[in-house]
Amino acid sequence: MSAVARLAVAIAVVSVGACQPTSPVTTRPAPPAQQLALLDLVGGWRWLYHVEEQGTARTEDERWRLRSDPDHPSQLVGRYVRTVEVRSLDRTPFQCNERPWYRQRAVYDVTVEQDASQVVIDETAYVTEPSPCDHGFRHVGRYHGQLTGDRMTLQWDQGSQTLWQLDTALASLPEAPWPKTYEPTGAWRWDATSYDDDGNLRDETEWWQITRRTDTRLDATYRRRVTVRSTNGATIECAGKSSWTYDDAYVLDGQKEEEHWHFHELAVEPGDHPCLRATPRRTLDEATAEQLGDFFVLEWRGKRHQILYRPE
Repeated sequence: MSAVARLAVAIAVVSVGACQPTSPVTTRPAPPAQQLALLDLVGGWRWLYHVEEQGTARTEDERWRLRSDPDHPSQLVGRYVRTVEVRSLDRTPFQCNERPWYRQRAVYDVTVEQDASQVVIDETAYVTEPSPCDHGFRHVGRYHGQLTGDRMTLQWDQGSQTLWQLDTALASLPEAPWPKTYEPTGAWRWDATSYDDDGNLRDETEWWQITRRTDTRLDATYRRRVTVRSTNGATIECAGKSSWTYDDAYVLDGQKEEEHWHFHELAVEPGDHPCLRATPRRTLDEATAEQLGDFFVLEWRGKRHQILYRPE
């Protein structure tokens, strides 16, 4: 073979070798480091925030639980319970529930996936606790998380927060911490403080007891206590002292009307006191009532608004 022919063969062999892969191409799972980073998130997490502003104290608490997803090995599933409590620092009642504090609670379902050096958390669904202080609507969001030791910083368009890891247990996801259904029967209460026409303080408290007669009928009673007291300790003329009190007792029945109840006052045993001698009679009333969780929102004739709550 001539020198030219030998050179052509050599070039051909080199060319064929250059076109061959150096090792077989096969599919393989994600690198171990990526899998471990995601599995490091399994367990319980918590975020807590407290602030005082505009005469209120607000505490926000989130308790997270993440675990592996048997149906999707490349992601985690999770759920967190978010609780917001707002308290009036001077004990002035909030209009939404007529109490000096209110609470909003919601449960969010989430999925967690790996994205390079970060994780992506998507809220997929939510449920909220019924309350007159909560309209029940939420926006679902997306967060990017960065893990540093036992802390995970979540970032989104409007800000960031840092979760602290509490445990690494592979536990069940939390359920909503409120009942699935609410029963109208049992004890209820109402409190209010206002000024009367003479400038005295008027403290009112009602203790309700509701029992069920049938699926669509309720029996109810309530005792109403009213205390009138002078703001400066001066003697109230009709009472001969700076305060006086009376109790009334009422009997009612309730009838189901679609999603509401309709209460009728049937009878009253009025309290007696020298300051009531001018107006000894009571007028029986009726109200439409809507139960929102542990609250009963009553609308009496004349647009009088009243919200009963479960005693603590």
